[in-house]
Amino acid sequence: MGYLVLTRKIGESLNLSLRPGADSAELLDQLRTDGINIDVLELRGRQVQLAVDAPDALLVLRDELLDGT
Repeated sequence: MGYLVLTRKIGESLNLSLRPGADSAELLDQLRTDGINIDVLELRGRQVQLAVDAPDALLVLRDELLDGT
């Protein structure tokens, strides 16, 4: 499992998808046993700090990184 901390503002989002080259069957097994945990670490005005704990085969990106793909 990998751990990522991000800050998001109102209207911003995250994208979770299968990492290129990852084994989808293995990911499904990990999701069945461990799932995905998202913790709210801090609220600062119009921002929230999130911690995402997810299998390594899952790619977690800020949505703006997908613009233009």
